[in-house]
Amino acid sequence: MTFNVILSKKDNNFIARVKEWPDVVVEKPTREEAVEQVKARLVEYLTQQVEIIPIDIDLPADNGNPWLKNFGRFASDPTFDDLQAEIAAYRQAIDKE
Repeated sequence: MTFNVILSKKDNNFIARVKEWPDVVVEKPTREEAVEQVKARLVEYLTQQVEIIPIDIDLPADNGNPWLKNFGRFASDPTFDDLQAEIAAYRQAIDKE
């Protein structure tokens, strides 16, 4: 299994932090020691300190795209085409700047 480790340097030490498990952090004087120690710490953490269990959750039924209810809202508005033309002209003016 592969995990992402965030390596940073603080003073004269290297800090290794497992991205997916923020509780797993070590600080060592060399990069290699930090990487090896964070591996060992992660194995210890996952096998002795936490329990990983699967859970099922019920998601609400998909009600479709919430934007669909707004489609056609301006279909009978006689000024809608003018509004669209004004928006297009405004965008073109901004692009020229």
